[in-house]
Amino acid sequence: APAQARGLASRKHKKFVKLAKGYRGRTNCFRVAVQRVEKAWQYAFRDRKVKKREMRKAWIRTINAGARAQGVPYNRLVSGMRTASVDLNRKVLADLAISEPLSFLGVLEVVRANDPYLAARADAMPPVVSPFAGLEKSRQHWDDVDDSALELDDIPDFLLGGA
Repeated sequence: APAQARGLASRKHKKFVKLAKGYRGRTNCFRVAVQRVEKAWQYAFRDRKVKKREMRKAWIRTINAGARAQGVPYNRLVSGMRTASVDLNRKVLADLAISEPLSFLGVLEVVRANDPYLAARADAMPPVVSPFAGLEKSRQHWDDVDDSALELDDIPDFLLGGA
């Protein structure tokens, strides 16, 4: 019977020593390995909370940058969304600011209409510029570039892969 009990303890020891592999300290020693693994579990518990905190901060930075580009500070955006009863969380707002800028502008317009402070400043603020406003001008510029003047003879051989 004692051999069987030792087998179970040995299995438990091996499990902790395996979990502690790569940690600092003498992890081949069971007692130190247990301490290291338990400390790692503490770090993991703590950092799961920190990860959520950091994601929220990143979303707020993204929303603030997108809103300020249109002349609306973050705190005014949030309070205006409350008064307008717009229920979008920060994750969705940050995603809109990055991937759907025109939809984000729509949210800003609703906020501007419902926030008394922003509504009072609306006449003093510059008009909302679409994030795609300069693209047409840029496209025209590249359409005007004359690439027919470039001949293959003008390109050095080493750029073409020749010797």
